[in-house]
Amino acid sequence: MLLGAALLLPFLHKAYTIDDPPFLLEARQILKTPLEPWSFPICWNQTLVCLAQAGSSGANVREGLMGYVLVPVILAGGAEWPAHLIQIIFVCWVAVGTVALALRLGYCGGQARAAGLLVVAIPPLLPMANTAMPDVLALALVLTGLERILAWKEERKWHQAALAGIAFGLAPYARPHVAVFLPLAALWLFDELGIRKAVAQLRREILLWSPILIAAVVLVAVNYATRLRGVAGGAVIGAIEADNLPINLIAYFHYLTFPIPLAIVWLVVHRRKALLLLVPPLIPVAFAYFLVPGMTVLKELQVAAVLYGMVALAHILCGYLAKRDRIGTLLGLWLLIPLSTAIYHHLPLKYMVPVLPAIVLILLRAIPTEPWRRAQLVYGMIVLLCSGYSLLLLRADLDFADYARRAAAELIAPRVAAGEKVWYAGEWGFYWYAEKAGATVANPDLVGPRPGELLAVGLMEDGDVILKHFPERELVDSRSYDSPHGRTMGYGAGLYSNRFGLLPWRWNPRATNRYELWRIH
Repeated sequence: MLLGAALLLPFLHKAYTIDDPPFLLEARQILKTPLEPWSFPICWNQTLVCLAQAGSSGANVREGLMGYVLVPVILAGGAEWPAHLIQIIFVCWVAVGTVALALRLGYCGGQARAAGLLVVAIPPLLPMANTAMPDVLALALVLTGLERILAWKEERKWHQAALAGIAFGLAPYARPHVAVFLPLAALWLFDELGIRKAVAQLRREILLWSPILIAAVVLVAVNYATRLRGVAGGAVIGAIEADNLPINLIAYFHYLTFPIPLAIVWLVVHRRKALLLLVPPLIPVAFAYFLVPGMTVLKELQVAAVLYGMVALAHILCGYLAKRDRIGTLLGLWLLIPLSTAIYHHLPLKYMVPVLPAIVLILLRAIPTEPWRRAQLVYGMIVLLCSGYSLLLLRADLDFADYARRAAAELIAPRVAAGEKVWYAGEWGFYWYAEKAGATVANPDLVGPRPGELLAVGLMEDGDVILKHFPERELVDSRSYDSPHGRTMGYGAGLYSNRFGLLPWRWNPRATNRYELWRIH
């Protein structure tokens, strides 16, 4: 808890970024219509898709829980610090939940303390806790549900079943893909995973699965109560396609090696099987260097990261299955949850947040505890290195998030104060700060901008796609912001989307975000 707070408090006033605005707009709408969090207009998906109700696009649809959590932020005038303070509370919740789960699963006290430190240190927990997105909240609920369902299995107290069911039911309302954890949670209740013995136990102790029923009821109830009214919901345009599968699988295996150190630690621990685990991936990597045009050392390392991620995951799952290790097998299945999103248009690093406890618990099972001092040294090294990298991401992302806030303050606010009509186009944080500065969202199907009025666009935020609809225009002003602490989005960095790059951070101080102000003729 102290580690998380110490690393996050310096960034308490970080600007909103990427997908923060839809959740903030949900919170603002909830104050008007408490059971209709998506009933607000939004122009997203490259700013050319404007909808009367946000939920009809599929963007953030069924992710309403964070909107309710952020209501105090809107009551505080939309200030950043309350949102970040709420996230620090969630980080503490995750730390406590991980330690409690480790103890419940029979880990010793030292390992449980290490689990709490590791889950906080390993990216992407802290970078996602420095946003207004619901990933850390979803993880906190999953941890609560799993720990309580195991307590229910051991002690059979109905308040444990109720709390587990409520937590599991609410978690997918924060991030829908964690709904995959519901059938996995049901498996945790079986004493053995063999089909015959599992069926016999199910017949004998059917009430043991009451928390799963409660979770299903809660999930259906909250979605029905806050359903989109009057407009049929749809899917995000181009969001779900089979063609997304290869690039997302590559990202998933890459993440398991870097920045998450699962594959690295696992392969080091099992280094005696070097010929089996370490050598085969080197063969295609070596051939790629000579046969693939434009191959660089960095790309070579990324290819190696993907291959070693595959090897480590296969060895983990096969090893647990061969040993009929029930806990290990369940942890391995937990590790696979992000694959449920593999046909989505991207598989960002944040989708790995719900599986961080499984990664940590697998690492603790792999690292020998004898001698204990050596184990403590290994835990400490991982925590130190991962905390350092998380801090690097936090510092670089502070710059990236602030670009939109600065552009809105420098390009839009003075013109609005001078009485001019300003429109804006662009997603991410610019969508929020441009409106706060007094601008109105632009779209060619709407009434503006009219001749003589101003249009502010963020180029990286896809605001420039609207410019082709206004060929008669004059550049009035612009701003370009460089990256003195590296990049987290764009120029090969993809902290929030693997479509921008597999690495969450790249060193490129000359990389810029550009914002332009045009007068329409």
